Amino acid sequence: MKNFKKLLFGPVIILAFSSCSVQQFAVNTMVQPFENGGKIFGEKTQGKEFAKSGDLHILGFNIQASNTNELVQSLNANSYTIESKSNLYLYLLTGGIVDYKIVKVIKRTN
Repeated sequence: MKNFKKLLFGPVIILAFSSCSVQQFAVNTMVQPFENGGKIFGEKTQGKEFAKSGDLHILGFNIQASNTNELVQSLNANSYTIESKSNLYLYLLTGGIVDYKIVKVIKRTN
């Protein structure tokens, strides 16, 4: 019974922590943040035009930074949503030493 509880509550606890690891910012669009879902794992981009990059921080130092302006220009977008998603598993596994964030720009039509 104890093993069953570990199997059941382990993923629930991880999902609870990861729910605060996604942020969205709307730019020149009527689409509100999280309007298309994605509060826990990020918005699905299948069939949508998007570009992504990553930020890497080690011991708080920015080793690799994404440039959202370049991502927006590559999409030729006037209306877009910027989504930032932390990799909480890597952060917890390394005890906070390494933090990797995926930055995604999703092109909007309105």
